[in-house]
Amino acid sequence: MSAQPQKSSATPKVSLACVELSRFRRLTQALVNIDKKTTVLVGANNSGKTSTLIAIRNFLAAGQVFGAFDISLDQWPALRALGEEWETLAEDPASAAGDVAKWEGQLAALLASMPTLDLWFDAQIGSYNLVAPFITSLNWSGGPVGVRLRLEPASSVEGLQRLAWRYREARQPVKDLNKEAHAWPVDLIDYWLRHAADLGSVLVYKLDPAQGPLANPPAGAPQILSSQAAAIDRTKLSKLLRVDFVAAQRGLGTEEAETRSTSGTHRVGLFSNQLLKYARQHLSVATAGQSHQPELIGAIAKAQLELDARIKAALTPSIEDVKKLGYPTLHDPQEIHFRTRIQAGDLLDHSTAVQYRLDGQHADVYLPEYSIGLGYQNLQSLSYQLVSFRDARLKPPEGSPAAVHLVLVEEPEAHLHVQVQRIFPRRASELISPTAPEHAHLSSQLIISTHASHLAHAENFDRLRYVRRIPVAVGAMPCSDIIDLATAFGTDKETKTFAERYFRVQHTDLLFADAAIFVEGAAERMLVPLFIERDFHELDKRYISFLDLGGRHAHRLRPLVERLGIPTVVITDIDPVELTQDAKGNLVRKAAAIVDTKVQECGNDTLNGWHPKKKELHLLAEPAEADQIWTNGSGGRVRFAWQVPVPKGGPWPSSFEDSLILTNIDWFKDIAQKKGQKPVEGEVAPPKLVGPLRVVVEIVVAQPDAGELSGALHAMLRKKFAKAEFATTMFERISLGDKVTCPAYIADSLTWLEKELASSKKGNI
Repeated sequence: MSAQPQKSSATPKVSLACVELSRFRRLTQALVNIDKKTTVLVGANNSGKTSTLIAIRNFLAAGQVFGAFDISLDQWPALRALGEEWETLAEDPASAAGDVAKWEGQLAALLASMPTLDLWFDAQIGSYNLVAPFITSLNWSGGPVGVRLRLEPASSVEGLQRLAWRYREARQPVKDLNKEAHAWPVDLIDYWLRHAADLGSVLVYKLDPAQGPLANPPAGAPQILSSQAAAIDRTKLSKLLRVDFVAAQRGLGTEEAETRSTSGTHRVGLFSNQLLKYARQHLSVATAGQSHQPELIGAIAKAQLELDARIKAALTPSIEDVKKLGYPTLHDPQEIHFRTRIQAGDLLDHSTAVQYRLDGQHADVYLPEYSIGLGYQNLQSLSYQLVSFRDARLKPPEGSPAAVHLVLVEEPEAHLHVQVQRIFPRRASELISPTAPEHAHLSSQLIISTHASHLAHAENFDRLRYVRRIPVAVGAMPCSDIIDLATAFGTDKETKTFAERYFRVQHTDLLFADAAIFVEGAAERMLVPLFIERDFHELDKRYISFLDLGGRHAHRLRPLVERLGIPTVVITDIDPVELTQDAKGNLVRKAAAIVDTKVQECGNDTLNGWHPKKKELHLLAEPAEADQIWTNGSGGRVRFAWQVPVPKGGPWPSSFEDSLILTNIDWFKDIAQKKGQKPVEGEVAPPKLVGPLRVVVEIVVAQPDAGELSGALHAMLRKKFAKAEFATTMFERISLGDKVTCPAYIADSLTWLEKELASSKKGNI
C-alpha cells in the first residue's frame, strides 16, 4: 500500500465525524454528526438524549451490558415470530439434519433486528497504522473510515441452533398455558429479560465509505452488511478509540449516600472518592491493611507530614486544572488540604481526608468535605473525573494512548449551579484535552446531553443536535431522530446569529419543550399562561415554551421551528395597513383602524411571508382551517392565530388588548356599576378604577355602539396607553377569580394545541 504512517502532525490525525444508531430503544435510525470539540444533545423529556449516550457506551463496553429492552420496539414482532418457530422444534437442531437454508434465513432475520452502532472517522493519511484494520481499499489515501458494532445473539447457524434449543427448552413447560398467566418465558423477549447473556456479544466489522454518510452524495440509510462479512478483533478498535462516561448523579448531599467512611460517621464525599481513586492509580499506593501494633504509631506519626506533602505535590497539578471551571470564587473555599489519618490499616483506603481552608490564612482551620456546599463538591468531583479520564488515556497499561478520546457526560446540570453551566462545555473540553506538544496528534471530543438552557446556549447552533420525538399514529411504535441544528438556517447567517443571541439572552427553553407558543408582546406573555392554567388543564400539564419574540417577528425563527417539528402556536396581531401618500406624494402603507377591509391589507410579516400568505384583509376575517395551520411532510404543524371580528360580523380588533376588551364588554360595564359599592360577604372586592383600567372602563361606558367603541379603543391604544400596567391589573383580577374570557382567536388556538399534544401522547404510548 502506498500510504505510510507519519510520526507527527500539527492537527489530530483521526477524529470521530459521526455515529449512526439503528434499532436501539426508540432510536430506530439516527445519525449524529460529532463536532471536533464539543457536541451538545438537546431535546424534550424522554426524546432519546440519554439513550444516545448509553448506546455508545454499551457498544464500546468491555462486557455484555445489553438487555432485551435495548432492542427497538418495532423489532419485537419479528423476534417473537422467530421464537414461535423455535417452540415447534421436536429435537435439538444441532444434532439433527435440517434445512440449512432455513436456518441461514432465520440468522439473517435475527441479525437484521439487532441494534447496531456505526462509527465514522475522518482519518488523515498519516493515521494509516491506526485505521488499517478497517480500511476497505488497497488505494486508501486518507478520508472516511467506517466501523460497525452489532449485537449478535448468534453469529453462525450453529450458534443460532443452540440458542433456539435453549429457548425451546425454557418455553416447553409453559407453552400450552394461557399467556395471560405470564408464565416465564412468554416469548423470546421475555426469555432475554431473564437470560440477558443469551443476547450474545458485540462484534466489529469494517464498512465501505462509499456507502456511508460521509460519501458524496451521502447514503440515505445505513449500509447492509454482507452475510459473508468477517468480524475484526475489537482490541484493534480500542487502539483507535477510548470512551469514558459520566452519568448524571443526584442526591449527593444526603447522609444516606451509599459510600461512607469505614472509620467515621460521615459519608465520604464523591470528590474524596475521586481523589482516592486517582491517588491509587497514579501514586502506586497499595491499599492492603496493616496490623494495629503500638510501635507502628510513632513511625506513622513521623511520616504523616511528609506523606501529606507528597500527596499534595502529586495532586496539585490536576487541582490547578480543575480550577479552570471557575472555582474558587471569593466566597468559596480557597484551598484544598490533604491530611492522612493515623490508622495503620487505612492509610489511603477511605482515609485521605480532603479538607478545605476557607480564607487561605489560618493554617489550622479546616473544614471536612461534607460541610462544604454541595454545588462546590459536585463541581470538583465532576472536574476531577474529567482530569482523571485524560490522565488514564495518556497512561494506558500498555501501548500508546488511543487516537480518539470520546467523553460522554449525561446531564451535567445535575452537578452544576447555573453560573457554572454556561462555561462548562468549553472548560470541560479543555480538561480532557492534552496540552503537551507530543500529544498534539490526539483528538479529544466531548458529547454532552442536557436539559438546561444555560448550558445548551453556551454553544452556538453548529454544535447542537436536537433529539426529536417523531409524531406517530396511534398504536405505532414511538421513535426519535436527531436533527443537526448546524444546518437549520441553511446559508442565512444573519438569522442564525439573531437566533443564537436571542436564545442566549432570553434563556429560551424551546429546545426542551413539548410545544411552543409565540406571543406578540408582554400582555400576551403574562395572560396567556394564566388562561391556560385556568381553562386548559391538560395543556397546563405539558412543558410549553413561551417566546415573547413578537408574533410579527416569529418568521425569523421559522427555519428552526420547522426543523424541530414540535406543535407550535403563533399568536400575532393582524397589523392592518392602508395605502396612503406621504408628504412627498409617495405611496406608503400606514397603520390604521380596520374600517374598509376590501381596500386594507395585512401588514404582518409572519402572516404574509410564512402562512397563510394572504395580504388582502377581508380574506382573513373568517379563516378556514387550511389558512390557520401550516404543516410539512414529516409531521410538524404550526397553528397561526390573529384577531378576528368580535363577535362574528362585528367590529374587528387589531390587537390583543382591544380584542380582550371587546370580548369582555359586560365585565367592564359590571365593574363600572359596582364602583363605590361594598362587596357582598364572601365575594372579592371590585377593582379600584385607577390608571389604564379607569380609561378603558370610561370608554366602554361612553360608547354603547360596538363599532364606535372599536374605533375609540384603537385611538386609545395608539396613544400613550400603559399596556403593561393594564395587563398586570387584568392578571390580578383573573387570579382573584373574575370571569374574564380569553379572546376566541387565542382560545381556539390553545384548544388546537391541547388536542395536538393529546394525540401525540397517545401515539407515544
